[in-house]
Amino acid sequence: MKKFIFPILLIFLVSCNPWKFVGEYDKEADFSKFKTFGLLNWEKQNDKQVNSETKEFILLAIKKQLEARGYTYQKDDADLQVSVYIIVSEATSYSAYTNQYQGYGGYGSVSVGVGVGSGGASVGAYGYGINPYPYTVVKHDYNAGTFVIDLLDHSQKKIIWQGVASGRVAHEEGNQASVNDKVARLFETLPVKKVKKKNR
Repeated sequence: MKKFIFPILLIFLVSCNPWKFVGEYDKEADFSKFKTFGLLNWEKQNDKQVNSETKEFILLAIKKQLEARGYTYQKDDADLQVSVYIIVSEATSYSAYTNQYQGYGGYGSVSVGVGVGSGGASVGAYGYGINPYPYTVVKHDYNAGTFVIDLLDHSQKKIIWQGVASGRVAHEEGNQASVNDKVARLFETLPVKKVKKKNR
């Protein structure tokens, strides 16, 4: 299992919709000194999680985001090295509802929600009533995805930024537009602004 430099991000290993995006960076790192970036070898574990087309979408999206921030792609000995790690795991959530109305003073609706993930389970309910209400529980099985991007200072061999995106994975989310959107939102946590294009 890959070791993360920023342990706080591990809480996002399993998450429900909507997608969450978080990043941490080395406050002592001078991002302006880096001029080039390269891609480390693709993790073999990633191939078990995404197909070759989605892999290409991811790498192109990362390249686009870094180039938009003024960095130049360089295959060998680049200042910044990019590492990608993907985790997809099975998860379950539950929802409960009732369509009965019975209560006091006009307040009789009850809503119950249950969520189950790596952090445990939670139950919430609200409403006013005299008697318990029968309710229907619906189980939702889905795939929870976690997408980790590391930027490493090649000269010092250390991670200077780590971004983690996590949320529910659906088959249709492998398209290029969806990948571009998620990678772009993740790179918003990088403390480097996009370079404004000069008008010709």
